[in-house]
Amino acid sequence: MTEMRTQSTAWVRLTDRLPQSVQHAILAFIGVTSYAVRRFYRDNCLQAVGSLTYTSLLAVVPLFTVGFAIFQAFPAFQKLRAEAEMLLLENLVPQVGENLNDRLHEFVSNAGTMTGVGVLGLALTSILLFFSIEGAYNAIWRSRERHSVLVRVLSFWAVLTMAPLLLGVSLSLSSVAVSYLGAEGSVVVELVRRVLPGLLETAFFGLTYLAIPTRPVRWQDAMVGGVVAGVAMEVAKVGFALYIGEVHTYTTIYGALSVLPTVLLWLYLVWCLILFGAEVTAALPEWRSGRITEMGPAGLSPAQRLVVALAILRELMLAARDGHALKRADVIARVPVGAVAVDGMLEQLCAASWTIRTADGAWVATRDLHDATLSDLYLALDFGMWGDLLSVGHLQAPWQRKVHGIFEQVRHDAGAAMETPLADLLAPDAVPAAPPATPAQLAAEERMRVAAQPPGR
Repeated sequence: MTEMRTQSTAWVRLTDRLPQSVQHAILAFIGVTSYAVRRFYRDNCLQAVGSLTYTSLLAVVPLFTVGFAIFQAFPAFQKLRAEAEMLLLENLVPQVGENLNDRLHEFVSNAGTMTGVGVLGLALTSILLFFSIEGAYNAIWRSRERHSVLVRVLSFWAVLTMAPLLLGVSLSLSSVAVSYLGAEGSVVVELVRRVLPGLLETAFFGLTYLAIPTRPVRWQDAMVGGVVAGVAMEVAKVGFALYIGEVHTYTTIYGALSVLPTVLLWLYLVWCLILFGAEVTAALPEWRSGRITEMGPAGLSPAQRLVVALAILRELMLAARDGHALKRADVIARVPVGAVAVDGMLEQLCAASWTIRTADGAWVATRDLHDATLSDLYLALDFGMWGDLLSVGHLQAPWQRKVHGIFEQVRHDAGAAMETPLADLLAPDAVPAAPPATPAQLAAEERMRVAAQPPGR
């Protein structure tokens, strides 16, 4: 305990010597990272990682088959195919890339002899991988929206065909740079060769964080997440290579089949890092807002959810008076409770037919707030204790009727107290009239008045 306190004191002294801006940056980094880690576990990312690992293993052969076919379709890239293969495989699984290269060549050549039905099955496996990635990303961004199947398939095909082309262009540019630098620039050449894979990974991860989620993502946030995932990937490569080189457990147990568990382990680690980068990307808007609501509206109490709903409806009402709708970013800026909470409440209001999103992505209120009351909103969003208390399974106890009667009275009193039109309640600079006193409140006031009278009167 004393040693831990000494280390903590030393850390505080060290950080106190740093400039104020650096201290704030360190604290922000620690805060965002810890928040992203909590989100990672709370979103069940490890379960998604397991699914993506096995789906990726099944999709490796069709993905490589299509990628190599695209390389062959462009004569300018044919000379770079071998270099591209080694670049991919060395970064796909450190220390076993050469062995895996031989296996994949065998699998790809076998895939060329398949029938049309077999090729269709391989293509479906690749598409399922993309759908799994999209589902994992949307869970991280708390999005329930889905693109149409046609749009999703076309997007996947665009990524599948453009990735080899971009890789070929980058390799061509690097080859030109290497030939230009020549022998005198050997140090720079080696630096380019070492840095290029990391840069490609960072750019690729950032593009997936930007393009795949159905929610809008700032490109700056996507690039930060890509850098986090890319740097973590490079560190993981070194650690994994050391582990495989020093620990021969899989070779001892599986022999010639040791490549399979090694690939599975590496793919599992890769997907952990990719999804963590996605969590960082999704966490940054919440961190900037200053108010983190980790579970969206589900992390708020019913009273807090009601306040968020009222705040959103008020901003939509004021915008409608000026003749325009509000974009998602505008709603988030005007209701400072965090993007996750605002997005979730917009979806709940839309599901309850209180809001709708226009064709250009803006939000408008669909209810006339001069007619809709606070009670209507309360019931529509299911904030109260509603439902039949007498029909709960096979329970038929005498006390149920007593509780039912109490709650019927509570519902009646609450409904009468919340019959205020929302337009009056949310009007700018308006002070709403006090709701009428309930019988219970009148009785309590009478008891207080009697108790306050002097004795003998």
